[in-house]
Amino acid sequence: MSTDSKPPKPGVSPEPFFPASRATAPMGLEEDSESAWQRFEALRNPVQEKVEAPAADDQPPPAPGYEPTQPLEHVLKARAIESRRAVTLDEVMNLARRNNRACPLPAPWAALHDLLPARVVDGRTQSPPPPVDRKGWAATSAMQKRLRLRDQIEWADRAGVLQAAHDFLARLPEEHWHHFD
Repeated sequence: MSTDSKPPKPGVSPEPFFPASRATAPMGLEEDSESAWQRFEALRNPVQEKVEAPAADDQPPPAPGYEPTQPLEHVLKARAIESRRAVTLDEVMNLARRNNRACPLPAPWAALHDLLPARVVDGRTQSPPPPVDRKGWAATSAMQKRLRLRDQIEWADRAGVLQAAHDFLARLPEEHWHHFD
């Protein structure tokens, strides 16, 4: 050992750093103060909220360490707010395509068509795209039927009745849908 070597500084390795060396990891920082101890205690023992004593007809307070549950009214109110949220075109298309659906059967499809209002564009009244009628049902492929349904759903979106179309399609039982073979 040479006499000119200095002792290593605290926290510094005397060995040179190289990529595979464990010495490249940062050294732990130890803090010795009252605030460090308070932070440790806060992490170790989370503060419990004070729970008032229950009335005779109330339920007992939750066990320490558990969050109190929300009353059912809160959950129902949150669901009602969520249900009032406007649906998107993608959500309605996903509903229409679920379970390999192509389109509604002729009778329910005609009822959907009745929900779609005519629109006035450039001073001319335009009717919504009609469903595939019973005469052309066998000659029309399932993909063409699905594309026609898509046209109607897009029409409902532009006419401002997308929510009504969604609600109608969501209430249709599975046996009232035509599916891809």
